[in-house]
Amino acid sequence: MRWLFMRNFELRKLLKIMKLSVILLLVSMHLAVANVGAQAKVTIEAKTVTYLELFNQIKQQTGFTVVYSNNELDKYKTVEAGFVKSDLKAVLDKIFVGTRLVYEIMDEFIVLKVAPDEKKKALNIIGLVTDKSNVPLPGVTVVVKGLSVGTATDQHGRYRLNIPEVKNLSLLFSFIGMKTQEVKYVGKDTINVVMEEDSKTVEEVVVTGYQTIKKRSMAGSTSSVKAEDLLLNGTQTLEQALQGKLPGVAIVNQSGLTGTRQKVRVRGTSTLVGNAEPVWVVDGIIQEDPLPFNSNDLTNMGDTDVDMIKNFVGGAISWLNPNDIEDITVLKDASSTAIYGVKAANGVIVITTKKGERGRMSLGYSGSFSFSAKMTYNKLELMNSKQRVEASREAYEKGSVLKTEEPIGYMALALAYKRREISYDEFNSGVKKLETNNTDWFDILFQTPFSHNHSISVSGGNAKTTYRASIGVNNANNTAKGNSQKSYSGNVNVSTTFWDQLYITFGLSGNVSKTKAFNAANPYSYASTTNRAIPCYNEDGSLHFYRTSGGGFYNILHELHNSGNRNTSNSINSNFSIRWVMGHGLTLSSIIGYNYSTSFGESWYTEQSNNIRNIRGYEFGEYGPGDVLYIESPLPYGGTLTVNETRNNNYTWRNQLEFVKTFDRHVINVMLGQEARSNKYDGYSQTNYGYMPDRGKSFAEVPPVIGEDKRVNMYTQGNSPQLVDRKANYVSFYGNFSYMFDDRYAINGSIRTDASNRFGQDKSARFQPVWSIGLRWNLGREHWLEGQNLLNDISFRASYGWQGNVAENVGPDLIAKIERINTVTGEYKMTISRLPTPGLKWEKNKSINLGVDFSILDRRVNGTFEYYYKSTEDMITERKVPYENGVTTLTLNGGNMTNSGWDLSFSFVPVRTKDFVWSLSMNTSRANNKLKSTLEPTGKWTEAVSGGFNKEGYPVSSFWAFRFKGLNPENGAPMIDFTGANTESAELDVTQYMKHAGKLEADFTAGLSTSFRFKNLFLSANFYLSTGNQKFLASPYSEKLFASGANTMASEYQNLSSQLVNRWRKPGDENFTNIPSLPNPETSAALRPFYNKYTTIYPYDAWAYSDIRVADAWYLRCNNISLSYQVPREWTKSFARSVSFSCSVSNPFQIVSKDFHGRDPEVASGAQPLSRHFSFSMSMSF
Repeated sequence: MRWLFMRNFELRKLLKIMKLSVILLLVSMHLAVANVGAQAKVTIEAKTVTYLELFNQIKQQTGFTVVYSNNELDKYKTVEAGFVKSDLKAVLDKIFVGTRLVYEIMDEFIVLKVAPDEKKKALNIIGLVTDKSNVPLPGVTVVVKGLSVGTATDQHGRYRLNIPEVKNLSLLFSFIGMKTQEVKYVGKDTINVVMEEDSKTVEEVVVTGYQTIKKRSMAGSTSSVKAEDLLLNGTQTLEQALQGKLPGVAIVNQSGLTGTRQKVRVRGTSTLVGNAEPVWVVDGIIQEDPLPFNSNDLTNMGDTDVDMIKNFVGGAISWLNPNDIEDITVLKDASSTAIYGVKAANGVIVITTKKGERGRMSLGYSGSFSFSAKMTYNKLELMNSKQRVEASREAYEKGSVLKTEEPIGYMALALAYKRREISYDEFNSGVKKLETNNTDWFDILFQTPFSHNHSISVSGGNAKTTYRASIGVNNANNTAKGNSQKSYSGNVNVSTTFWDQLYITFGLSGNVSKTKAFNAANPYSYASTTNRAIPCYNEDGSLHFYRTSGGGFYNILHELHNSGNRNTSNSINSNFSIRWVMGHGLTLSSIIGYNYSTSFGESWYTEQSNNIRNIRGYEFGEYGPGDVLYIESPLPYGGTLTVNETRNNNYTWRNQLEFVKTFDRHVINVMLGQEARSNKYDGYSQTNYGYMPDRGKSFAEVPPVIGEDKRVNMYTQGNSPQLVDRKANYVSFYGNFSYMFDDRYAINGSIRTDASNRFGQDKSARFQPVWSIGLRWNLGREHWLEGQNLLNDISFRASYGWQGNVAENVGPDLIAKIERINTVTGEYKMTISRLPTPGLKWEKNKSINLGVDFSILDRRVNGTFEYYYKSTEDMITERKVPYENGVTTLTLNGGNMTNSGWDLSFSFVPVRTKDFVWSLSMNTSRANNKLKSTLEPTGKWTEAVSGGFNKEGYPVSSFWAFRFKGLNPENGAPMIDFTGANTESAELDVTQYMKHAGKLEADFTAGLSTSFRFKNLFLSANFYLSTGNQKFLASPYSEKLFASGANTMASEYQNLSSQLVNRWRKPGDENFTNIPSLPNPETSAALRPFYNKYTTIYPYDAWAYSDIRVADAWYLRCNNISLSYQVPREWTKSFARSVSFSCSVSNPFQIVSKDFHGRDPEVASGAQPLSRHFSFSMSMSF
């Protein structure tokens, strides 16, 4: 029994030993297989492969199948390869380093798993980052080496980093222009870093609209400004904010009214008939004006109701919310603009808008509140009531009488007393009342307006997708009552990435602007020209109506109430781009842009206005049906409504392939592309009579015939619309090449060919190339200049090429139109609008640019100097033709012009300490313009004095003046030298007896900016200088009063200039003054000094446009002064990321030529000057 028990026990023990042996054998076999597999050799010669390709090769070469989850691994992601007979284990270890994956070899499988998380101690690291001057650096990137964990310093240079504890922890600190620093964590939770400048890391780039280029490799001429350096408070346009900020860019204000546009020139004027404005580009898409350009608008602005509407439409970028702008770059020479082809002869201004940034969602708000100073009589050189009455008294006593007797003012009282219609006491009391009226028209017609501007934005994103959206509201009110603009804008931009190779961006913007203004009754024109002896109100407070020379009764407030001008503009701007990084340096991209804008404007007069009274022939309600004047009236009921509607559709489709390759010290960039663009204008303008806005906006029927003889009523023909139908199509091909060696030597080349329906039938003109070539030498990067701080950097640039300009306002085709049926013949009538010019070509500009960029004194002084020369060939001009052709002018390529000059800009930091920084920047430009071709002369002196006459050898905008000989010592009449005027040749060319007086456009401009920072307090100021141009001083005698034969005193309705206080009064005064005596029949008799004895001129007209009235129109304006404060982060960290406040004043003062006596020369021709604005702004981010 015992033996049996022992036998069973030994048997069970043997079985266990055998089972354990089998297990050990299997494990050994498994380990042996795994070890053999791990030691298997793998060869993959490709430098990079995807995970999928790698796993397939492993299976083919070792027999192991890799098992993984698609949620844990992107099988299409590329990894570095290049393995040659490497162990499988070494291959797996290398490709999974830095990932969360681990692997295990099981039989014929390699199983991938996510490594389990280990609970680690959290570290909270804080610190301060400064430069070597101990100035805090905001925006420094702080990341953990080897991990995707990081942050950035705030505006005070401080950072905070919460991370898990890891072995061998190091932090990397990087910042543009500074050396990247690596700091090891040694157990201290506070790490402060002092960063050093490194010029080699600065990679300033230039955005051209087609590509983004490193500035050190670009030979072209460009200038940039960031939006944060502009004062954008809602009271001024973007163009006004740019004045004095970009060298080579001249911006001229033409009016101080809200909603009007400014004139912009880049390096002078290069065309006579075409649009001289630069091309505006937003995010790569060319922007078009909401209204088609018409060269006649340059000389006929404000003459009609339609023109009054157009004045307040705005420009190509008026839809853009300035708060959405990131930066602005101007392209000036052929090397930088040739890629734009026939659109870029006048320069290109590229605007880049803000985009979303990676990180948590950020909410931002910026707002401003502004007040504007009311316009006053100060510095306007206008008489008060007493001075005006005294002038009328002297004129009456010297025998001056009005051309037509007027029922107001001193003259009316004097003539009534002379005819014994009133007594002396009544005359005397009436005069005293006139002297004491002293009506302040500016106080009545102007205000101290309140304006406000608000913008809210939201942005954020992750590694794959970023977004930004914004909405803006701007309510701008002018100091002139009745002039305002409300605009609402919205913008959204989304960028996303697929597979780290495909980048898609979509942007959509919308804007609605509503502008209110005036029709013919302009408050500034009225206040600055109307006699202050005329009252606005009666003693009982009711409106005072005075009888006009036309017989009607007039009051400016009543006229403004019964007339108006309203404009609504809508725009939608969109762009979609897709960019595919194909690998091996190749990138294929496509961008589509579509813009649509509408402008609907209307101006009107009601039947109670004085304007309609003059058409009707009697006062409103004075006569009714059955009365003779009612029957004879062409417009017995209703007023007028003028409507102008324009729609613009334009699209751009661009496809381009770019190759960028860096090998050793060589960098090659090649770009090829194709572009199709279309720009279409259509719309109409129409004047309708019989408009009754206070009766449901209905229309009264206009009688087709008037009077007993049934005459045709001309106002029934005013209802015919004038249509706009203009289209410009372009097909283009372009290329760009750039090569750089060792960051020292660069060469750029561009070429573009365009075909357009705006060219003629000459096939050789189609696809005629625009091209450029440029060279750059970065001398500062030569090795023999290293190791010194005097000359930190210097580069030389040179470029040569051709720019193009197509005048879209003219075309090669015959334009004719069928008029309405002639009421006499009963047949249609055809008129010619434009003669055909089948050989019409685009204008060409030959451009040379030489430049040097420098940085000295440890980079405290940085600057650029450039010289340029542009020669315009095939310039489109207008030639006179006999009227039997149907028109009097013909457009053709027949002119040449040159522009030359220089641009200089520099920045300087005189003081930089921890708490105080003073910086200074300045830019200056000189532009010399000259016509090189013979153009047709003019026999009209009115053209010669206007600045619209062009002559060979003189600049564009030149004007001529009569030669002043002095004042007649006997009667004070102006004497003019007309020597040479009575010849036959002078009959055709007035410049033979007139003197060249100067030019209207300034040839030298400069901008100066300075800023001071003390801790969180910032003070800045911006100045603008314009000089080199001349203007006629406003005449104290209105030339219009004498042009029709008036030979005596100015109208009693008009005020006179206080210059007349110094007028000639008695013999001998001619030695002290050049202002003539008050006109009388003897001194203002018509003169006939010309070859054609039927042509007359009045001496006071000639004196007003004589050389004695020419003045230098230079001015130095302080554009703005701003004081801002950044609230310390410690005060706001509980509710906001940052908070700042600022106060600013725009146009606080200016220094002008002494001849203008304080008046603004920029708008001295009679337009309303700029107002002074006081603004309070705040900005917050959450």
